[in-house]
Amino acid sequence: MSALSRSVSGAGASLPGPAHAVDPARVTCRPARTPASTTARLAVTVIETHQLVIEDPGLLMHRAWQIARSDPEAAAELGYGEPYIMDEKQAFTLVLADCGGTELGERAEQLGLRVVSAATLATCTDSDSLVYEDERIFEEG
Repeated sequence: MSALSRSVSGAGASLPGPAHAVDPARVTCRPARTPASTTARLAVTVIETHQLVIEDPGLLMHRAWQIARSDPEAAAELGYGEPYIMDEKQAFTLVLADCGGTELGERAEQLGLRVVSAATLATCTDSDSLVYEDERIFEEG
């Protein structure tokens, strides 16, 4: 797999590698003072997004069945019960609930998935001004 990258917004200076940062002079973040401290702290929200494709439905279903059988109460909370007949969407939901988004992206191939793209966006919490952005598009080469 080769990773191709491109600027998402075109704003800001280019950093080495695929990521792009916004010019610090244009960022309007104001440090927030916390009640427990007199020190000002900058609050930043980071959002990571992965676009995934189900490459091997059998592998994904197998993992979902393992999860449902090992923790039937958690599976029941998501609406799954014996005989654990589910479609790909339901299997994906169960696997995502079990391992979380970050681990799902890291273990995609082991779970029958392929990562198509990954994006990171960081904004100042107080003003929603852009601090950092990166988008990587993966293609089979």
